[in-house]
Amino acid sequence: MNSIEKYLQQKGLSKSTIKCYNTEILEFIAWCDQQGIEAEYATSTDITGYMKHLQNKGQANVTRNINLNTLKHYFDYHILNETRDDNPARHIKIRGIAYNTLYPIFTKQELESIYHNYHIPASNDPMSKRNWFANRQLCKQRNKAILGLMVYQGLGTDEVNRLTVKDIRLREGIVFIAGTRRGNEREMELKPHQIMELMEYQLTVRVALQKLQTATSDLYFLPTPASGKKTITSNDGINIWKRLSQDIRANNKKFVNFLQVRASVITYWLQQYNLRQVQYMAGHRYVSTTENYLANNMEALQADIDQFHPIG
Repeated sequence: MNSIEKYLQQKGLSKSTIKCYNTEILEFIAWCDQQGIEAEYATSTDITGYMKHLQNKGQANVTRNINLNTLKHYFDYHILNETRDDNPARHIKIRGIAYNTLYPIFTKQELESIYHNYHIPASNDPMSKRNWFANRQLCKQRNKAILGLMVYQGLGTDEVNRLTVKDIRLREGIVFIAGTRRGNEREMELKPHQIMELMEYQLTVRVALQKLQTATSDLYFLPTPASGKKTITSNDGINIWKRLSQDIRANNKKFVNFLQVRASVITYWLQQYNLRQVQYMAGHRYVSTTENYLANNMEALQADIDQFHPIG
């Protein structure tokens, strides 16, 4: 089990989680021994039988789902060590468990429309003489740059919040997204127009936003303090997303939230690249997470079929 522990540690799991996983894996191996099954060569039928065994013991659906996820790790470990080349637990689902909600998916054209239609007021705007105009213009320029990273590189809100100045490598045309316990690190190529946009933000807008507050920060996207204040609070960061959501929804009634935007980007990627490539691009630790978005992809395909080959 020591090798599996090291594998789970490399996945960024906590000590307590690894301890629980070890217990659950040992219970599965013990059950396999009783059934005359070699655990590392178990089939999907064997896994289903084990889930039924846990159900007969009175184990709740949620707990069985945790056990199932543990077995997915167990078999991924064996794939890595070339003991086997498939994961028999990967496509098994526990009834009664709420899986990822399917969002109304934006097409590539709709995503780009959200980005291009995001309006930044010009300096000759009729409202330009108002006291608040300059700060609002800065915020809009910042938000347009943020929106570009979400639409073209599929960043989530937490990833945008964590970006630092050194993560935006304009000379290389790359954005670096640091890994966390929940996601892998990755480098994503910037579009040419984004490089110009981010350069303007970094050299002009960000400098101006920094002057609005007392403390310096290495965060790339700076929030603006509340009116009349110089100190940034956590609510100021939240207001970035609140304002950006309002602006997008005003132009697109289909917009639900930023998870929907990310889900749409990943769904589009799945139409263009293989599963492992998309796993890397999305920063998913496990390919099973990426596979969850295949359901969105199938819905998009079904919509095309309904449009071009209607039945009845």
